[in-house]
Amino acid sequence: MSKLVKSFKQFLNNEEGMAAVEYALVVAIMAVAIVAAWGTLAGGFNGLFTTIAGQLGIAL
Repeated sequence: MSKLVKSFKQFLNNEEGMAAVEYALVVAIMAVAIVAAWGTLAGGFNGLFTTIAGQLGIAL
């Protein structure tokens, strides 16, 4: 049992894998932010592109 506890403590103190975990968290947070922003801005972009397409149709 002592060896198991010692191994677990060494696992908790190991910092080599922490950078990968931190990068994964940053990527996950950025993905959530992008999805949230896209949901908010999608309607505005749709209106903008519709206006541009309409103006191009008039010009041609």
